[in-house]
Amino acid sequence: MSRCYCRAVLAILVIVFAWVNVSWAPIALTVLGILLAVGTLSGVCCCAAKREQKAAEAGASP
Repeated sequence: MSRCYCRAVLAILVIVFAWVNVSWAPIALTVLGILLAVGTLSGVCCCAAKREQKAAEAGASP
């Protein structure tokens, strides 16, 4: 199982917005929750995709 730092950052933002007392915090929490749910259900980490793409590009060059 690989680490996904994208989801870790989203989780930290959820914690921050849970404690910050601003009027738009519920909207931010909703958006972050949706992003976390979609990322979890898709099973794909955007960090890994970028890493694999970079490795593929490096392997393609002579």
